[in-house]
Amino acid sequence: MSCKSILGIAASACVPALAFAGSGFVLNDDTTLHLTGVGQVRFEDNVLLTKHNTKSDTIFSIIPGAELDYNGGQSKGVVTLSEDFERYASNGHMDAELFSGIGELKYDSGMTKIDSRIGYRQMNQGSSSARNADQTVRHDLFDASVNGNWSATAKTSIGSGIMYDRTNYAGAGYADNEHFSLPLDVYYSVSPKVDVSFGYRYRSTKIEELPAVPVNYDSNDHFFNVGARGEFTPKLKGQFRVGYGIRDFDHQDTTDQLGLSGGLTYVYSPKTSFDFSVSNDFDNSVVGTSQEVFAVRTGGKFAFTPQWSAQAGLSFESTKYANSTRTDDFFVGDAAVAYAMNESVSIQGAYSYRTSSNSKTYSVYDFNSNLLSLGISLRY
Repeated sequence: MSCKSILGIAASACVPALAFAGSGFVLNDDTTLHLTGVGQVRFEDNVLLTKHNTKSDTIFSIIPGAELDYNGGQSKGVVTLSEDFERYASNGHMDAELFSGIGELKYDSGMTKIDSRIGYRQMNQGSSSARNADQTVRHDLFDASVNGNWSATAKTSIGSGIMYDRTNYAGAGYADNEHFSLPLDVYYSVSPKVDVSFGYRYRSTKIEELPAVPVNYDSNDHFFNVGARGEFTPKLKGQFRVGYGIRDFDHQDTTDQLGLSGGLTYVYSPKTSFDFSVSNDFDNSVVGTSQEVFAVRTGGKFAFTPQWSAQAGLSFESTKYANSTRTDDFFVGDAAVAYAMNESVSIQGAYSYRTSSNSKTYSVYDFNSNLLSLGISLRY
């Protein structure tokens, strides 16, 4: 399908959608079906995230989808399905059709809260650690989790869960991986709005061995932590954990580090809020190598009028590779503005700048990238 055909379909779909002001199709008292769609044009000056011989392109994306909302009082859920049709103006071999399906169900009885999720996404893009000189990196992501919080006494509650995720790469040279996690936290209320916590998380990592790199990178992680959650001031709320992280390899020496995890939101005014998040944890590269990753992000959201809104953010990520002198620093700056024509139609514009700086020996992996996008979102 040509780019002109895709744009024609998008324009035809948008004209009647501009008149939409409905709230979906009511299936029963608890369930509503919504039809969704996104049309987007992106310009990127470095689609392969390379240092030399960069390739720029214009990408057209049409994403039809559906959303099923359930509200049963104490139980609430949502299922979203979509298919992303991506077409590159100059690099047609990178065209893709990508499916995404996510289901979430929440239960809240006051004393007991349970959140569950299952998701599957097809991806066709590179990252700071997954790049290919000739094409984007095709991979599939699957995740499933159940997390609960139970009030044991008037001041004590217990949080626990089970989480699983898996990444499968379509091409050769990348190591499929899977993670299985079991977190446990005990919370004690020190005020009506603030809890302190004592926690432990176990995580198992399985890495596929590559023929070119026959090394076993399987490991078990342990994170012992203390933290706090709640409304710390009338304007500041969130949760954070700090502790001791251990990575125990099946066939390598054990390593450790300071563990961090947390996110805070500061509500400056009803129309302006700021977010801050930080983490320091173990991870694995796309070829399986163990990593220590420190990440921090800050950003703001602004509602100028009921129709106009904007957001902006800065993020920094530093990755150290085990048994190597390699360190990658990855920086992202982004900004977006949106105009809501009505409850069914909104228009968005966004800009993102990404840069990767690696230790001198690995400077060949440095890159800079600018991404500009304009899109329209429909929801009926």
